[in-house]
Amino acid sequence: MKDLDIFEALDLIPYPLAIVTAGDPKAVGKRGGMTVAWLTRVSWNPPLIGVAIAPTRFTYELIREYKAFAVHIVSKKLENLAYGVFGSRSGRDIDKFSASGIEPIEGRKIKAPIIPLSPVILECEYVDEFRTGDHVFIVGRVVDAYKGIDENPLTFYRGASAEVKSI
Repeated sequence: MKDLDIFEALDLIPYPLAIVTAGDPKAVGKRGGMTVAWLTRVSWNPPLIGVAIAPTRFTYELIREYKAFAVHIVSKKLENLAYGVFGSRSGRDIDKFSASGIEPIEGRKIKAPIIPLSPVILECEYVDEFRTGDHVFIVGRVVDAYKGIDENPLTFYRGASAEVKSI
């Protein structure tokens, strides 16, 4: 066996690549989104997912205010926007939807901006949150799920994206 630095070992875990959105889809300045990788299912019944977000993020403020958020799994079609706009700019400074050329649609069951260019879209109601070191772990109940486009999702591994293909 070979010893690993703890942070090096944590970088060896593959993660889903997603954009989390929250706020009013029609109101510039009251809508936002961010790229996340620390996302996981936490319960079958009820269907719950959890996402870790730094409490300084604008999207976190919107989730707390609107008590809802949407998760958009990233595919090749969204990859550049996930890194270049949603993953590197603050929603306090720019409207990420306008900057990316995306006109969000309204959620079917929640109030949140929906990015229709995603292969998997999960609409979630805020359930709870827990402080976990330098992040907050937000738990949401999945109340609706659908496909926006027919593409394979991407994962995030060691600083790069990789396409998930069916076996």
